[in-house]
Amino acid sequence: MIIIIVAAIVGCICQYFALIEVLKEPNWLLAISLHAIASALFAVVSYFFIPQNYKTTLFSAFTLLFLLLFTLPVLGVIGVVFATTYALCKPLKNDDIEIEEHKIPELPFEARAISATPTYSIGGLKAILKHASEPNKRLSAVMAARHMSDSQAIPILKLALKDLEDDIRLLAYSTLDGKEAKINEKVSLYQQEIAHTTKQPKLSNLQKQLAQLYWELSYLGLAQGALKQYVLEKAQALALQSVEQVKTPATFIFLGRICLALGQYQQAHEHLALATEFGMARRHVLPYKAEVAFCMNKFDDCKRYLNELPMQPKGSELRHLQEYWHEQ
Repeated sequence: MIIIIVAAIVGCICQYFALIEVLKEPNWLLAISLHAIASALFAVVSYFFIPQNYKTTLFSAFTLLFLLLFTLPVLGVIGVVFATTYALCKPLKNDDIEIEEHKIPELPFEARAISATPTYSIGGLKAILKHASEPNKRLSAVMAARHMSDSQAIPILKLALKDLEDDIRLLAYSTLDGKEAKINEKVSLYQQEIAHTTKQPKLSNLQKQLAQLYWELSYLGLAQGALKQYVLEKAQALALQSVEQVKTPATFIFLGRICLALGQYQQAHEHLALATEFGMARRHVLPYKAEVAFCMNKFDDCKRYLNELPMQPKGSELRHLQEYWHEQ
């Protein structure tokens, strides 16, 4: 800083004597030399005061400032130093441009109604759990999933079980455990009611409802491995007992889905055929028949079933399947 002050003082002195030489009997060589020395010194001073983001290489910046100062006479040197330094440090504000700041919305703790363009979709919550670096955001995603339907929430909660944060894993586990406990509580109630019921069709209806609860444990992914096999077999046995007394097409479709999950494709096909015989509309049975045919490697039948199915709404999974098999 001392060097800059000294350079400014020496520059002013040189500029003063250059002015004196011009006013008296002019010695142009001496006057120009003094002006050049003053310009060089003020170029150093000006370079020191301009903002850092305007500084380029020392040589090019010094050359530009020197030439600018040298080409101006006497008092113009001081004027350029103050003008350029002040202009760069205090640029004019453009008041015509209005900038409106919008805050980033926080992840809601309560799931909003799913619309055509939801604020946070299921895929969005999964993306937050996979990629968000802040634990609070991932925790908020788990909190939002707690208020969704079980079929939507459980895949998200299972993903949260792999999180590195203990709090997130514990929250996801407790939520999943609570959902499973509610189903098991209903299972226990239905078992007690079935044990004290002998009249039909009430008994058949209770057996079907209990079978649906076992199916739900498997369908939602709350039962895995050997436990999944067990609950599916229990659901199948109860559904068969129910359909022996009350033959409804919906129960036969339910049995077809259970057999499909158990890998019993021939039995699944037979149950689905019975559902049609007992009055179920073909459009409700054909998707499952196509799935059974695919699992049995009967691809021609699979294509035929999907072609018989009325064209589904655009964007639906069945519509994608129909378009794919139509092109084959």
